[in-house]
Amino acid sequence: MRSASPPDPILEPFASLAARRADRPLVASPARLWTVGEVDRAAAALALRVAEEALAPGRLVGLAAPSGPAFLAGYLALRRLGLVPVLCDSSEPTPDRIAALDRLGVAAFLWSAAGWPESTAAWVVSRRAPARELELAPTTGAVKLTSGSTGLPRGIAVGAAALAADDAQLAAAMGLLAEERCLAAIPFSHSYGFSSLVLPALVRGSLLVLAEDRAPFATLAAGRALGATFFPTVPAYLAALMRLREPPAWPASIRLTISAGAPLGAETARLFRERLGRPVHVFYGASECGGITYDRDGGAAERDTVGEPIPGVEVEVDAEGGRLRVRSAAVADGYLPEPAPELAGGTFLTGDLAAWRGAEIQLGGRADDLVIVRGKNVNPREVEALLAGLPGVSEVCVLGVDGPDGPRSQLRAVVAAPAGGIGYLEVVEWCRGRLAEHKIPRSVVVLPELPRSARGKLDRAALVELPAVVE
Repeated sequence: MRSASPPDPILEPFASLAARRADRPLVASPARLWTVGEVDRAAAALALRVAEEALAPGRLVGLAAPSGPAFLAGYLALRRLGLVPVLCDSSEPTPDRIAALDRLGVAAFLWSAAGWPESTAAWVVSRRAPARELELAPTTGAVKLTSGSTGLPRGIAVGAAALAADDAQLAAAMGLLAEERCLAAIPFSHSYGFSSLVLPALVRGSLLVLAEDRAPFATLAAGRALGATFFPTVPAYLAALMRLREPPAWPASIRLTISAGAPLGAETARLFRERLGRPVHVFYGASECGGITYDRDGGAAERDTVGEPIPGVEVEVDAEGGRLRVRSAAVADGYLPEPAPELAGGTFLTGDLAAWRGAEIQLGGRADDLVIVRGKNVNPREVEALLAGLPGVSEVCVLGVDGPDGPRSQLRAVVAAPAGGIGYLEVVEWCRGRLAEHKIPRSVVVLPELPRSARGKLDRAALVELPAVVE
């Protein structure tokens, strides 16, 4: 006798919520509102449209929509059909994106240009014809996209149970409640936004608060208008606010602000705490395994750590290479289209160098960021920490670039100095006497601010291509 499938840990809670509280607000902006019932009905109607494509359960379908009800409805529709959503950035498919999806064996693409669609007519469903359609277990909750070591995009297949486990672990660690009003500035399609915003909404019915436009401070205005209580954000946003002479009013209702996606500078954390009378809590995680550590007291950034392991997450520093290894119920199933030993068997070996500082984890950069200068290893984080103390510098990134001795044989310092007055000589003189000679950057770029990707992370490819002053 065939055993019944276990309840889906994301779809079942949402179905229960829709049955009990269809009128509960789920997504809101200062001018618009969708309830649980409206998202549920939109997902049902959209599922009927997608079903016309006769896709077999377990097939991969690209999903792209702006953050809002459209994304939630699209995700639910695909999952209800037993299809696997591939989380894509919210724009019309481009040739490069289609090529990447075809490489992953994606059978179709579902996208909407409208975050608040008036009907299912706002959606476009396009069938793909990859050389080989990939099929996963219908219990796969999502495929996240990331860049591989070769630069080619690859997928991370995450089971619905792993996504739900990550949500439960984060909610417990952060004290998140169903009644939270989550200020949604991180795109829903990004791993950080999906775990911090989408899952709390679908699993617990937490309200998602959205801005009406992309103006720099529209997010904070929406938070003030709708009483946001929880704000997941990125260091670049907080650093920009702290540089303002007259920053916009911070929503008084926000009880918890977390920062993730990149290291949060100690100075930014200090200024935030002193000016607003509350801390920023550091959250460290990875697409492959969800949340890893959390800063409960809000002082980790000023201590140069990323907090303690989240309950339910086991971490260890690899004895050979110093990389951080993670084991938890939230670890993904594996990479696509080809597996890799770093992600298998419920463990993930990150590329992050780490060390214990008491009960907390301190990160020391990426293992693949180490630069060999004159036959000696240089950790860029050491040089960055020194240059961060140079007066006039607001941010700095040190990386390896091609030099006379070969690929990635030269240190480049890219310095953000909004007020100017800093150049090659100032950078080099600051390092002399404080660093060994081979650790002094020989390539220097000074900019008003460092370039970043749409995800708020440093655009390292752009940093490598910048023209530099060289000794």
